[in-house]
Amino acid sequence: MEYPTRNHPSSFHQQTIVYPVISRRSRGISIGINVSPTKRCTFGCVYCQIHVDRTKNAKELALLSPTIDLGQLRRELLATVDSAVSGRLFEEKRFGATRSDYRRLNDFAFSGDGEPTLAPQFPEVVDILRSIRRELALPQVKLILITNSTTLREERTIAGCDALTAENGEIWAKLDGGTEADYREMNRSEVPFSTILENLRFASRRWPVKLQTMLLRLGGRAPDNRWIDCYCAAVREILGAGGTFRSIQLYTVARPPAHGCCTPLDDGEMDAYAAKIAEETSLPTEVFYSK
Repeated sequence: MEYPTRNHPSSFHQQTIVYPVISRRSRGISIGINVSPTKRCTFGCVYCQIHVDRTKNAKELALLSPTIDLGQLRRELLATVDSAVSGRLFEEKRFGATRSDYRRLNDFAFSGDGEPTLAPQFPEVVDILRSIRRELALPQVKLILITNSTTLREERTIAGCDALTAENGEIWAKLDGGTEADYREMNRSEVPFSTILENLRFASRRWPVKLQTMLLRLGGRAPDNRWIDCYCAAVREILGAGGTFRSIQLYTVARPPAHGCCTPLDDGEMDAYAAKIAEETSLPTEVFYSK
């Protein structure tokens, strides 16, 4: 039986917005909120999961509305929380192998098939999650935004993040390199790297932020000393400008990527990178392996 952390489809039964996953980084049940029906994203990461295909059905996606049914969101979220809290979730084949210490509800997470902050209803969805969290008396459940860091200074994003972090919320913001070239090779975005750095400076001064960084073997090449040195220099520059990060989440490929050129690093390599980055940045590092 495949371990549940290696299977994260953004669907569940007949639901199209809310889906549960067993998350390595949450160390438990993370209920995903997919607010990207058109799969719109400002990144084209080489390691994006194979089920997120923005080219295969591009014409069909272009015809879809970028908005979601907020009433449907509420119904799906209530049903998914009930399945997770009651334990019925683990009766299903996909979740049956979940280890005992991961059988707990950790968070509601904005994730899914695109960049969630591009969703026109992002602040409204934050309000619904906050309301349900209170209604069901789940103060321990975090609200998490998993973001590629491209829109963090935009008005709609700021409003949503202010509301999200007002009660037990966190921003998990991506930084996948320390230079323009490294960033573009990994994330394939038209957004300038300078914008990513400025957004992270702004966000890390305003909200609780964890950096999330993918480390992998790209075309057979693992990150070299130059890559790590440049990455650490970029993090230190943000810290020197007054930013703060709760930690750096270092992870590698754990689910099938869209591009075969991406392969995971082994556990020993991940530990060595984590030790170097922790030493160079003086930040806690969290390591998430391929299995």
